[in-house]
Amino acid sequence: MKINATVIEGKGEGRQLGFPTANIKTSIALLYSPGVYLGETFYNTKQYHSLVVIGLVDGLEVWLADFNGDLYGQQIKVEIKEKLSEVLKIGDREQLVAKIQQDIKQAQAIWTMARPSSP
Repeated sequence: MKINATVIEGKGEGRQLGFPTANIKTSIALLYSPGVYLGETFYNTKQYHSLVVIGLVDGLEVWLADFNGDLYGQQIKVEIKEKLSEVLKIGDREQLVAKIQQDIKQAQAIWTMARPSSP
């Protein structure tokens, strides 16, 4: 499913943990069970591998691999793909960072496998 939306300002928790996310307000999240999903995000004619988190906020949190910049107020398109992991309620900052790193590492392995090989 593809979603066109404007990025809104969140609480900044992802940025504080070292993993800034784009927050999107959408009711589409209600169609999915809570979890971390693989995704693709399109912004300014570029495509970014993404993790889409559903179930932590009212809408979506989107982490874009290899992106640096400010997306507040910008229009993006997010394509949600298969579920990668569950959303866990983790109170300890170190455990939360480790869980995010694990999800990113797992996603990067999938993205690497999906790349077409060079002849």
